[in-house]
Amino acid sequence: MSGRTRVGRLVALAVLGSVSFTRAGTYDASPEVLSAIRLNYQAVTRMASEGRMFKLTRTFDCLNVFDAVRTAWKDGRGVIRKYTTEGGSEDSALTVSQYYGPDGRLSFALVQAGAVNGTQVETRLYYGPAGNLLREDERTVHGPGYPFGPPARNVVQFPDVAFGAPRPCP
Repeated sequence: MSGRTRVGRLVALAVLGSVSFTRAGTYDASPEVLSAIRLNYQAVTRMASEGRMFKLTRTFDCLNVFDAVRTAWKDGRGVIRKYTTEGGSEDSALTVSQYYGPDGRLSFALVQAGAVNGTQVETRLYYGPAGNLLREDERTVHGPGYPFGPPARNVVQFPDVAFGAPRPCP
């Protein structure tokens, strides 16, 4: 195979890869889009604080799982608008609070991680209508650091399924 043919095939693969990415649904993280996500977060937080949501909790007595405590808040139509998981291990803890729009689609997640060495990290994850990650803002609140892993790995797109999933304990 000549070098010219090889380059042509690589260009074709690159174009196909970008087309697939576009078809999967990409949306910009414009100020308007992020503002709408923040408004939904505020609305859900307000409904929960005013007692306008039904709260369901499942607790499992196990260690080394990220969802030992699962809490779902449903609106008046029965749609989960907030879903929180809590868990951890001997040396770290993780709380993931996820917020969903009126249509039940994930729009925002707040990941709070802490470790016994005093490290606390907060990560804000903003999601587009297709469930794709638009933006990730992470900050170390304090401490020397800890290898918590990728924050998005514990985010749930389908909270009804996750809430009803079998016991996570080994």
